[in-house]
Amino acid sequence: MSHTDTTSKETCDCGKVATWLYMPGYGDGSNPFSCDDCVPRGCDCNHHYVSVDAYHPPLDKPDLPNPDEVEGVDWKWIEKDKVWCYLDPDNGLEYPCCEYEHDYEGFEKDEEDNV
Repeated sequence: MSHTDTTSKETCDCGKVATWLYMPGYGDGSNPFSCDDCVPRGCDCNHHYVSVDAYHPPLDKPDLPNPDEVEGVDWKWIEKDKVWCYLDPDNGLEYPCCEYEHDYEGFEKDEEDNV
């Protein structure tokens, strides 16, 4: 892993370089930047429901994990035989909410913040 200059990067509240950005931001002015360790994970926006009736319009067939992928490595059950999700290949954890943007190198600070 290469050394990253953290002085030009946005940081998480814990002080690490932020690799996730909550795109809507927060109305109370909270820090929208998170590191990989602190970003909240497990949002139901990433869940896949097996039941065809869980979707509108209903699906033609159940939404099942790819049989070529490995349970516990590529995906996991949230609720056995009912709800599942993909896992992040970098760390094996659930993905954050789809409203987070990801940058492996970390987000650059805005020029006006560096003055």
